[in-house]
Amino acid sequence: MARPNLLLIVIDSVRADHCSCYGHDRPTTPNLDRLAADGLRFDAAHSESSWTLPVCFTLLTGLAPREHQAEAVRTLPREMPSLAEVLQRQGYATFGASANSFFGPRCGLERGFDVFAQTAQAAFWTAALYRYGPQRIGWGDWGGRGLTRQFLRWLDGARRPWFALIWHNEPHHPYSARQPFTTRFLRRRMLLFRRVSLVCRMRRMLSLAPEATPDDLLDMVGLYDGCLAYSDWLVGLTREGLERRGQWEDTAVVVTADHGDMLGERGLLGHGRTADMYLPLLRIPLIVRLPGLEGNGRASEAMVQMADITRTLASLGGVPGQLSPSAAQTVDLREAAAGRGRSMAISERQPMGERSVLSARKKSPHFDFEPHQCHMTAVLQDGWRLIHRSDGRHELYRVAVDAAEKHNLAATEPGRLAELVQAVEDWQSRALPHPATRSLKTHEEAIVEKRLQDLGYF
Repeated sequence: MARPNLLLIVIDSVRADHCSCYGHDRPTTPNLDRLAADGLRFDAAHSESSWTLPVCFTLLTGLAPREHQAEAVRTLPREMPSLAEVLQRQGYATFGASANSFFGPRCGLERGFDVFAQTAQAAFWTAALYRYGPQRIGWGDWGGRGLTRQFLRWLDGARRPWFALIWHNEPHHPYSARQPFTTRFLRRRMLLFRRVSLVCRMRRMLSLAPEATPDDLLDMVGLYDGCLAYSDWLVGLTREGLERRGQWEDTAVVVTADHGDMLGERGLLGHGRTADMYLPLLRIPLIVRLPGLEGNGRASEAMVQMADITRTLASLGGVPGQLSPSAAQTVDLREAAAGRGRSMAISERQPMGERSVLSARKKSPHFDFEPHQCHMTAVLQDGWRLIHRSDGRHELYRVAVDAAEKHNLAATEPGRLAELVQAVEDWQSRALPHPATRSLKTHEEAIVEKRLQDLGYF
């Protein structure tokens, strides 16, 4: 049997509950809905982390953040094979495209791609032109339409089989996309001046979070949904391009997100190391159309994570076992669809460094940084969810009946708390750093801080 083409689309900052195929009350994702109707939707997909960089590494290596150490080393080590590299060696033509600066040459993640395209909005020298120009006035996207066009042009000359990874950034804050999408879901008329002002304030989510009014949050959610709809439209353009070229039917398709965004819950906005580890941030959409998997619009409750995408694509491409082994219980998505998902989902996040905290406090003096200055591990098992904090202030939720995580049961369920704390400690003892990271120096925090500031984290 011929190996399929492999298409992986990642849409940054998409929380599952804002996709219409996951029950959102707005028609934000008609193209994802159509894909879900043809394929399979995973309802219990969770990210391995709360921000982009560690998820990039996980998606390309199949390793957990604790293993690949992306938050410390910041550059993919040569001795750590990536999915693109092993597929390239297997004869796949490879294409990468990114509108997020973390997924790209800055972190060594272009390795293994025959062609790697990055938008001017994400490039070091030209990002400011967009940040203080079209994006600031709410008229520009993150370059998603240009990436889609580059991919389709590449397809015309690409040999088969091929692997493509396209990373869209439109739902990333500040929420700005092209019209008519940006303002499509606003619940009230928004003047241009108001939109420009809000987009500028969303460049600094930590400053905005403590002062955001109910009207601010209402408008932000509307803009967010509009950006999601624009990214969904780009997915539709990609599908149309493949169908015109007669390549849709022999292409395995995976559409997902790296993490979600907080939209005012618990006074938190955006994502990253100051947005905690709650479900809106970690529950992500995952919709697949795979050969040998009869989806037909089914929804699966199997628990899966990002590394399972990596394992599945490696298997479909004929390179199982060529990536570094992980201590995580990874599963093939086709097996998960048959009811054999993970028994536990685990997500991790390192604390902000002292230098970053000091810098952020100057810009956002009213934000409370104290709860976020610890290592966090979130574990989901048997309908229970623990947010394990290295300072001991754990949170426990029975999400099977409390999906909004309103009732912290850490004090009233000591047995369940102890069980999940032990699960985290066992995980931490098993998941060791990859040997390739041991001789590497940690990345200078000042450089990391600058990248995060450029993306509007603080």
